[in-house]
Amino acid sequence: MRAASKPLPLFFSSAAGSHLFDVDGNEYVDYTLAWGPLILGHCHPAIVEAVSAQLKVSQLLGAQHQIEIDVAKKICELVPSAERVIFSNTGTEAVQVALRIARSFTGRRKIIRFEGHYHGWMENILPGYRPSSTSPLPTNSANGARAVGETLILPWNDLPAVETALQAQGREVAALITEPILCNTHCLMPEPGYLQGLRELTKKYGVVLIFDEVITGFRVSLGGAQAKFGVTPDLTTMGKAVAGGFPLSVVGGRQEIMELVAQQKVAHAGTFNGNPIVLAAARATLETLQADDGAALQQVENSGTRLMTEIGKAARAAGIPILINGIGSCFHVAFTTRREMRNYRDTLQSDLAARDEFLLSLLHQGIYLMPDGRWYLSAAHTDNDFNQTIAIIQDVFAQNKTKLIPLHAG
Repeated sequence: MRAASKPLPLFFSSAAGSHLFDVDGNEYVDYTLAWGPLILGHCHPAIVEAVSAQLKVSQLLGAQHQIEIDVAKKICELVPSAERVIFSNTGTEAVQVALRIARSFTGRRKIIRFEGHYHGWMENILPGYRPSSTSPLPTNSANGARAVGETLILPWNDLPAVETALQAQGREVAALITEPILCNTHCLMPEPGYLQGLRELTKKYGVVLIFDEVITGFRVSLGGAQAKFGVTPDLTTMGKAVAGGFPLSVVGGRQEIMELVAQQKVAHAGTFNGNPIVLAAARATLETLQADDGAALQQVENSGTRLMTEIGKAARAAGIPILINGIGSCFHVAFTTRREMRNYRDTLQSDLAARDEFLLSLLHQGIYLMPDGRWYLSAAHTDNDFNQTIAIIQDVFAQNKTKLIPLHAG
């Protein structure tokens, strides 16, 4: 994915707080945050201190240790669905073990997922991530869902489509997995009542509801998107922000489901799972996020909301149609005349050439963004960062207006 960066992938030499430095000596305000994990910014002192101290004690034990217990208790305290947790290293691994647990618990095999959602790169869950505009609509199939092996693919934000699929195949479906906020595709928000509707339908058909909170966990709130929306899934996958930039992922869920691992009825293995280095980083991250009643995340949300507002104002002033989706800590800017986007197919009606021109123009002035137009914010970003960013965006819109008017009518 990094190879797709324009004009070419950059090489960086160091980072601090909210800034990156490349090998040519250029400095950037960083809104990629290593694709999301750096919720406290680069090289946060609490994380650096915790990891440095742990390196002097042990780097890998292959056995139980106190930090593992500390972090597990902290996550169970913060995340509504987490009565028990297990640790792995990447979001892809966490999703795979969550699916395995769900299949063992239900005795079923099929999985429902949604177009545009990303749940890791394994072949059993990747189909449906980026279908082309010419791909058949999932709801046009006989059973109400497009099937790739044991994976059923549906449009998001469409409860009737889910109910139709479950009516036809519910007794074969082990789990339904969704990003509660579609951060991987334009940061689309769930429509009011949608997540609650998924909760009710999965309960009705005995399907395990999995929230993939690898991005939203410890970013949109201390309890993740499930706490923000008040909908508790059966299982949750977490990663990225949980360890502030160190490779840790988590599966948390209902005790009766998670006990299948403790009872050795479901295999979960990995040499580096729960190692003390990443868990020392996680403990420091979670303690910092929890301090002062969650002030750090509230700051991120407030700052991001301000930035979203100012980007919108600048675009309107320049007469450039854009659509901003998401929340303060993670949002997306699309160049389109559409006034709303509900699902993946809607996002195909945005002008990628205009987006790329915008990103490249910002890069030339020291603003580093995700290649898909996504913005990640951290507690390390300052008012100076935001003021600089807003001024540059105003200039880019004014100087490049003809290149940024989207061609798609929406």
